[in-house]
Amino acid sequence: MENLIIFSLHSNKKLARELAAKYKCEYGRVSIRHFADGEVLVKTIDNVTNKNIVIIESTAEKAHERLFELLLLIDSMKRQNPKSIRLFIPYFGYSRQERVSWTNEPVSCEVVARILDTAKVDEILTFDLHHPDIEKFFSTKLVSLPTTKVFGKYYREYFEKNNIKGEDVVVVSPDHGSNSRADALVKELPGTTKVILNKYRPRPNLAEHLKVDEKLVKGKTCIIIDDIIDTGGTIISATNLLLDSGAKEVLVGGSHAVLSKKTLSYVINSNIKDIVVTNTIEKKVAPRFNVLDILDLIEL
Repeated sequence: MENLIIFSLHSNKKLARELAAKYKCEYGRVSIRHFADGEVLVKTIDNVTNKNIVIIESTAEKAHERLFELLLLIDSMKRQNPKSIRLFIPYFGYSRQERVSWTNEPVSCEVVARILDTAKVDEILTFDLHHPDIEKFFSTKLVSLPTTKVFGKYYREYFEKNNIKGEDVVVVSPDHGSNSRADALVKELPGTTKVILNKYRPRPNLAEHLKVDEKLVKGKTCIIIDDIIDTGGTIISATNLLLDSGAKEVLVGGSHAVLSKKTLSYVINSNIKDIVVTNTIEKKVAPRFNVLDILDLIEL
């Protein structure tokens, strides 16, 4: 792509710089100014007239602030008549609020989609969107890219290193929402099978699991694959269930390391054998976490 310039704000500066280096293009400069009353002014420093712009920014941690800053930056750019603007949101915040779960709740994800539509960018890209129905909320073209390839490569190398055969591995979907992710990973890992756990939430951020057929997991290496690791409740509950049902060991793969407060200590002290995430959200994690790079999955 000619006349390409890549920008970031807070969440993905390292990834944006690496992507600019990969495509041998400019890494754009941005000014973010906070006023005494809490208002913010965001603008591009570089001239973007007739440029093809890519903005990379995950809306994690204070998602509402990240979203508003994005809107201001895009408006700053559009006033200079760029050739195109593509918005890349590796982790899409509010994606878990895609339906009404409790009385009188808003569908927050749909509200965010409407807001982003007002920016009138050419395309929005993301990774492993929480639910495919979210695409229907947008009038802007939305593309959700899978991270399955990097997880598949990681686990094939893990199996070889630890002398694990595919027929001794079960890929576990912690709920029906991750079923398609589990199916995709099974295709990457020859010989493996799949199990779906039934999950219910008595209240937000608290996950509990029902029984699993012990015959399906007994003596097996189980890989729990999910999109978001936040409080750790889902993966820890699922891990304990699988081990109590006779699983040999439990590995965990999660696309987005949201990792809210206290999550790290919970996961570190859990019975999970191995945990791997991607860098859709750039943050410090414990040494126990393995981080996969999504750079090679991005094609501009």
